[in-house]
Amino acid sequence: MAPLAIMAIGAIGCGGKAVAQYDTPSASSIGLTTTDSGLRVGELRESGVLAAEHFWTDTERRDRFLRFTSDSSEPERVLRTIMPEGDGVIRIEFGGESSEPNWARIVLAESGDILIDSNLANGIESTFEPQALFLPAVLNAGDDVVREIAVESKGGLFGSGSGGGTSTVSGIGTQVIEVPAGVYEAFVVDSQLAFSVGPARIKLTQRAWFALNVSGVGVVAEEGEELVRVFGVTAHRQSRVSVLTETRVRD
Repeated sequence: MAPLAIMAIGAIGCGGKAVAQYDTPSASSIGLTTTDSGLRVGELRESGVLAAEHFWTDTERRDRFLRFTSDSSEPERVLRTIMPEGDGVIRIEFGGESSEPNWARIVLAESGDILIDSNLANGIESTFEPQALFLPAVLNAGDDVVREIAVESKGGLFGSGSGGGTSTVSGIGTQVIEVPAGVYEAFVVDSQLAFSVGPARIKLTQRAWFALNVSGVGVVAEEGEELVRVFGVTAHRQSRVSVLTETRVRD
C-alpha cells in the first residue's frame, strides 16, 4: 500500500498483531527468514538509495494485494489502482472485497518530493496543508526527513475538525523480500504520521518495501499500525500486513 496515504481510522478495533501467511510461486525462499509479521526477507543492508521518480508513474495501473489485519481471522483481497489526474497529480485507490474504496491524492512537487494532498479512509476525508510527506526526492539509508503538517478532517466516527502534527519518513536500507507476486530487491522505508484533530490523537506508522528492480511497481509489501486515542483512551488500535499478489491486473 501507499505509505500513510490511506490508513483507515474510521472503525473501532483493538486486536492483536497481524501476521501474514502466504504461498510463493517458487522455492526461492532459501536464504530468507520469516519476520514476526510473517514476511519473508533477506538480510537488511543499511545502505542504498530510493529516488521518488522511480515510484512515480504517468500511466494507469492496477495491482492486487492480500491484506491481513489484527481484527480479522481472514485476509482480504485488495485492488490498488493508480490513476493520473493531470500533470504531477495521481490518485491511488484501494478497494477491498468487503469495504468501500479508500483513496489518496498525491502530487509531485517542483522539488521532486512526492506529497500527500488529501485522502479518504473509512468515511474520513482529510486535507493536508502544508502537505504531508510521502517520499522525498531522494532518500538515502540513514536519512530522517520530518515535515510539519496541518490537517482538516470531516466525517467518520470522530466528526470534523482541524489540527496539526508531523510526517516523518526514514530510509532504512535495502533488502530482498519474497511475496506471492515474486522476489524483489527493495528499499525499506519507515513512515510515521502523527497529528491531532479535536480530542483525537492519531498515530499511523508503517514500514514499506519499495521495489528497486522493477520501475513503477512501488510498494510490494507493508506492515503498520493505526492508533487512535480520544481523551487519552485508546479508541482504535489495528495492525496490518499487506503483500503484492498480482501485478498489472486486467479486467
